[in-house]
Amino acid sequence: MRIVKYYSDDFKRRVVEHYLNSDDSMQTTADKFKLAVPASVSQWVRKFGTESGVPIMDKTPKKPESQVPDTPEGMARRIKELEEALERERLMTLAANKIIDIAERDLKISIRKKSGAKQSKK
Repeated sequence: MRIVKYYSDDFKRRVVEHYLNSDDSMQTTADKFKLAVPASVSQWVRKFGTESGVPIMDKTPKKPESQVPDTPEGMARRIKELEEALERERLMTLAANKIIDIAERDLKISIRKKSGAKQSKK
């Protein structure tokens, strides 16, 4: 038999607020609040996340803004940071393109704009 737990909206908002304002993962947040299913955090973030004012996509670890490095070591470190950021963006673009490919294939609809397509006249 499955036990279904009901949580109040205030409790859900507290969990979302904690998750968005901390560096904790969804699993860690679920453990801290003794949630039976860690996926609840994800659902609640989608539902209540916009109320907090914290951008949801901004959950990546925050790095302090760095000034232009003036030493060779600082420049090498900055280059490495930029290469890592570029790789993350490349992977995100690859994932987005794969999602579009799958959606086009499964839903049999055209999502991407065809190059050279003529616009309809109104």
